[in-house]
Amino acid sequence: MSHQDSPFSLRDAVTPPPPPDNRWLQTPVRAFMRPGVVTVAEDASLHQVQRAMVAHGVHAVLISAAGGPVGWVTASGLIPWLEKEPALFPAGAAVSEKVVYIPPGASARDAVRMLADPAVGHLVVSPRTSTSPQGVVSEIDLVRLASGG
Repeated sequence: MSHQDSPFSLRDAVTPPPPPDNRWLQTPVRAFMRPGVVTVAEDASLHQVQRAMVAHGVHAVLISAAGGPVGWVTASGLIPWLEKEPALFPAGAAVSEKVVYIPPGASARDAVRMLADPAVGHLVVSPRTSTSPQGVVSEIDLVRLASGG
């Protein structure tokens, strides 16, 4: 096909497309986080963790102890435990992801950088690590924000 056969002018055919609109990366975390965090006590059973995931429709639950959050039990982290008796094991035994904090005023770009670490799948939104979580950000929240949805 020659440029004469193309529906585009020669100028349009050789002009690179405009850069992608990355304004969404400036969005503060508080604007797209999911408020609240499903939390289960460290000494609760894995059965209680499973029930919390199903009841709230989430794939990760924050495990807490007297000193604060311990880590995340994720649905994929529960897979090795499913053939065992979940009522006999404490939630803390299945923690598969560490707790990582992000301030509510941080940008989506900051969240992207933090979630780029393969060991991090969830960010606890809190102005300080000693305060109660305001919400959570995961990969799907960034995908939703980037897609405009």
